[in-house]
Amino acid sequence: MQAAIPDHILTEAATWLMEMHDGPLPPERRAQLAQWRERSPEHQRAWEKASLLMDKFSGLPPGGAIALRKAPARRRAIKTVAALLVAGPAAWLAFRHAPWLQNDNTYRTAIGEHREIVLADGTRVHLNTDSEIDVFFSQTLRGIWLHRGEILVTTAKDPRSLMVSVDEGYIKALGTRFMVRRSGEQNKIAVFEGAVELSLSEAPYSLLHVPAGKQSAMSATRIDPLSDADDNSSAWASGMLIANQMPLSQFIAELSRYRRGVLECDPALARLPVSGVFPLNDTSLALSLLEQTMPVHMQYRTRYWVRVTRPEK
Repeated sequence: MQAAIPDHILTEAATWLMEMHDGPLPPERRAQLAQWRERSPEHQRAWEKASLLMDKFSGLPPGGAIALRKAPARRRAIKTVAALLVAGPAAWLAFRHAPWLQNDNTYRTAIGEHREIVLADGTRVHLNTDSEIDVFFSQTLRGIWLHRGEILVTTAKDPRSLMVSVDEGYIKALGTRFMVRRSGEQNKIAVFEGAVELSLSEAPYSLLHVPAGKQSAMSATRIDPLSDADDNSSAWASGMLIANQMPLSQFIAELSRYRRGVLECDPALARLPVSGVFPLNDTSLALSLLEQTMPVHMQYRTRYWVRVTRPEK
């Protein structure tokens, strides 16, 4: 059994492949590619795998070719192609229909904003605060690329698969209502109706079925075991933050996502449990309600710098 090809060699092979997609290589670059291929047997094997995908690039739509020349999309493309060199040609479909290749529609929300969009097929997508998605449709796939933030998706009936993509993997909807939240390189997925299937970008055949009432988290290297989903976690779509014995530090961290500036909590109060319903469209009112119902005090250093402390004596 052959040893795995090192990641850096696969990335280099993917980079060469992307460069060749831009157009014919000049003579000096062709010579450099030949030298690269001859560095080791692993380099040659990596290029053999890349060659199997070479002809696939001719099928990219014009919009995809343009998108691949843009730096952010190109970085994602190289990462995805490197993963395909491991997974093999069977994973090509996921790459061919990647949202960042076609980029038909982009939707964003500002800090403190949430909005609902209805896609062409009738699927409803709520975007939470400071979120961004690309949406694309093809003949066989409905795709959403979540770049940042959080979305709540209610799928419409359609024979095409619906896939939410993040840098770390894919969430395939199975007639469902579900939520995806990105936090750094960690993605939390909660299912409220139906089910979804999770798979990693670097291991597309490692699937986890997530039924209604359950949730999981996905990073670049693992998918967490199932746990119970919190029904209140999607209340933001209705403009509310519902807390049920939520530690004050967690409450403040959640509320800070919806306002600009600094909102911090005295570490001595971090475990104080908070319960109630608080408005997200007016975080100053939410802080006022917190102060009225809890043994805390709002210390305003500036309009945009608030510290939750103990009540003044």
